[in-house]
Amino acid sequence: MLTSDPPQTAPPARLLLNRNFLLLWAAYGISAIGDHLSEMALLKQRGGFERDDVTRVQALISFGFFLPFVFIGPVAGWWADRFSRKWTLIIADVLRGVLVINLSLLVPHLAQLGWGDYSIVAPIVVIGALAAFFSPCRQALLPTLIRDEQLVRANALISALGTIGTIVSAVIGGVLVDLAVRGSFGLHWNYRLDALTFALSAVLVAGIATRSSRATAHPKQPGLIAPIVTGFRYVAQHRRVLQIISVGVAFWAAAGVVVSVVPALVRDIFGGSFADAGVYRGLIGIGLASGAAVMTVVGPTMPLQLRVLLGLGGGAFWVLALWLAYVLTLGQIFAGVCLFGIGGAGAMLLVTVMAALQRFVPDSRRGRVFGVSDMATMGAMVAASGALGLPNIPRLDDFVWLFLLATGLGLAVTFWIAAHFYHRDRSISFAFQWVWWFVHFYVAFWCRAKRIGPCRVPRTGPVMLACNHASAVDPLVLECTQPHRLVGFLVAREHYAMPIAHWVMRNARCIPVNRTRPGKSFLRQSLELLRSGGCLGIFPHGTFHEPGEQAPQIKHGVGYLALRSGATIIPCHISGATFSRSPFGSLLRRHKVRVRYGDPVDVSAFANRTRDRAAAAELSDLVMRRIDELGRR
Repeated sequence: MLTSDPPQTAPPARLLLNRNFLLLWAAYGISAIGDHLSEMALLKQRGGFERDDVTRVQALISFGFFLPFVFIGPVAGWWADRFSRKWTLIIADVLRGVLVINLSLLVPHLAQLGWGDYSIVAPIVVIGALAAFFSPCRQALLPTLIRDEQLVRANALISALGTIGTIVSAVIGGVLVDLAVRGSFGLHWNYRLDALTFALSAVLVAGIATRSSRATAHPKQPGLIAPIVTGFRYVAQHRRVLQIISVGVAFWAAAGVVVSVVPALVRDIFGGSFADAGVYRGLIGIGLASGAAVMTVVGPTMPLQLRVLLGLGGGAFWVLALWLAYVLTLGQIFAGVCLFGIGGAGAMLLVTVMAALQRFVPDSRRGRVFGVSDMATMGAMVAASGALGLPNIPRLDDFVWLFLLATGLGLAVTFWIAAHFYHRDRSISFAFQWVWWFVHFYVAFWCRAKRIGPCRVPRTGPVMLACNHASAVDPLVLECTQPHRLVGFLVAREHYAMPIAHWVMRNARCIPVNRTRPGKSFLRQSLELLRSGGCLGIFPHGTFHEPGEQAPQIKHGVGYLALRSGATIIPCHISGATFSRSPFGSLLRRHKVRVRYGDPVDVSAFANRTRDRAAAAELSDLVMRRIDELGRR
């Protein structure tokens, strides 16, 4: 919501007109197909659905792919900060393509050597190692190609296309295996098509013009161990970075369980085939793509805390619903809806984690921080899938219901912990905190509010925000475009008395005013708010008026309260609101609001006239002139 003027060398204002972003976007989508296209063929080579421990085999595949992230993630992050990110992406794609095209020969050879199920794990580990170098380079490269305010939307688009690739790979992989079972052609076609996707990805990355990126030159820290330690120390010392990585850990641990049990779910709930397993894994991908598509629209305007909690809460709900689907055998449709919902919640978390780290971390450390993040998040994935895949537990699929229940409860506990951390202001209730996050979302998304210039509102001490009154959304706009203060307003008593509005306004420390017989009680309450160090919003005109009409006469309350309380006066100006005489009509209409905050009004000339009515009138007129000056900028 808050913006500043971009530099002259900034990338294109429209994300989809940014050639470098489009190339990276397409490359990631195509390589996402390659990451999973061969999995069904590998599963088939080790016995497939004929086994009573298909969950274990699927878990071993996931375990092998993500294991390298744990051990070489920090090294890959160091590499991303030290060497060319673009050429690392290209080399990783080429090497993966070469390895995948030889899987049809390599896996049988390893099986003949007595490797058993690990004959499919070994090549997957190598592919995962190359992916571990690919990941931090891609994530660190993206912010240098786009504007900061495009991070959430860009990550949402990348996540959407990547999950569409996952859908395509799961479906095509399952269909190709079923056709191979019928004798139409061999499993090697899975591997050939997989290699082709990596080759196409490399070609697209080669087209990225890094010379026009926003990458900043920074000194390279010598050695290997010291830079890696610096990356770990940075994460440990920055609470926001550590918290957002912890959210990613919870998500990937849950993902490791859910992905591993899908084949058993498909078989046990409705007796499906390989193609069905691919389709139902694809439903997770459809949910991810749909959630990411929604995030491209609403994500940039939604508070980070709200995105995290909605993602965790939604994930817990849908995993527990999937547990019910398995225990009660609720059928294909209900199970499919649950998998779709899990994907949607996951998209919200994935996009939030990526965009937050890219925004918080400077380019000079970004690769190492993403390496640490990959180590932690993929470590959770490895731990979950390894716990299912490494022990050779007889009839493991009989415990799928228990795995799902534990995963859902784990996400619920993570939601509770995150909610506790995000409820930092103990002076307001947690319920009101939720309302306020949604108000921020409403103002940024529906009112399209942006602050022009810096916010000059002091963090502490008595403050008055004096503003012109353009519409009924003005108080919400002032609340949400300055990040540090909870603003109380003078509110008409009839509005204050409304059931739901009363609860919100009381928590926001608003003060009711009888407009027909004002009295002096509202002045006394206003002074109490200011003298306690609070922040009061006030509109000198008292009410809003239609553009072109003569403005109402200025009321002198702002001058009176400032002189009596000694509060700092910050002039503000709001423009771009769509006028409606009805307050509720104004809330429903879309706006394009712009807010400017001015420097504090100098009241030194009135220092010895704190009880002078004429001084209050003069100060009120001065404040209004300052507001008008902001409007003419």
